[in-house]
Amino acid sequence: RVIEVRICNWPTTRLSYDIVYVHPFALYAQCAVVDSANSGTVGSVAWGRLNMDLLLRNVWMPSNLFAALFLGLILSGGEGVKIKEIKVPDVVMNGTKPVVLDCDYVLDDPSGLVVKWFFNNHPAPVYQWIFKQKPQVLGVLKGKINLNYRATNEESTMYRAIEIITPTMDLSGEYKCLVSTFDQEVSKSKKMVVYVPEKTLEVTQDKPKEDRVNITCEAEGVYPEPNMTITALESKHTGYIQVTTRKQNNSSLYDIKGTLSVDDVELSSPTTFVCELSIPDANYSNRRELVYFPASGTTLSPSILTILSLFLSILISRTGL
Repeated sequence: RVIEVRICNWPTTRLSYDIVYVHPFALYAQCAVVDSANSGTVGSVAWGRLNMDLLLRNVWMPSNLFAALFLGLILSGGEGVKIKEIKVPDVVMNGTKPVVLDCDYVLDDPSGLVVKWFFNNHPAPVYQWIFKQKPQVLGVLKGKINLNYRATNEESTMYRAIEIITPTMDLSGEYKCLVSTFDQEVSKSKKMVVYVPEKTLEVTQDKPKEDRVNITCEAEGVYPEPNMTITALESKHTGYIQVTTRKQNNSSLYDIKGTLSVDDVELSSPTTFVCELSIPDANYSNRRELVYFPASGTTLSPSILTILSLFLSILISRTGL
């Protein structure tokens, strides 16, 4: 005996019970219940998936037949394909080693399986793999993907991932993996930031007035847009810091410059100024220090101070002071 719920030509899902076949179907879809032993329709069922109501309409059937049908309807809510996890690195440095973007999914039946990757919400995919065919690369990823990369040795998942040979800043953005079969379509997205550290980072000082100093910090060739701070370690001074950021010509790279103006009377002697460059989206930072002597207006870098300290230590040890 086989009991079958026939709904709108949807593919059947075989349960662990030998006597029951069921179909996943839409909200309040009407169906026919067929008993193959009696070769006839024994009733009809309407099923509401949102409120999980089981409505029986004009049904005549034995209790064991009803139990089997109810169990089948409940278990038919399982997904045919499901993305367990999309594995995309949060942050990658420009020009480093290859990175893998993986779409880890499970599915009941690979019939009609297609895996697509999209970039920055563009309607056209940048990668496509049709089950039992070779993967294809399109758009911004063309020529940048290792087409021989396999995420697994399983036939239905081997080409689900993409390996970017050399990540570059133009590949920074949101990636969406879409997995579809004849029955279902699911997707997940994640952002990847490809950052470019500064080409140069320098801190300098100048004296616009005898009793005032300007501390200037500059960085070039950064991506994405950076931030900058300048602080005086030995002082509570929190004066105004003027920061300007601009894009380089014909490039996505940024240059940034920060200036802090301080009166000497507000500073201890010596005062260490710290310039910190940061890229918030990449969780990246770097810093430079400058030591300033307010009374004389001179500055020393930490490396010079270290050398002087060593020199004085050697001199003292030799003279016996």
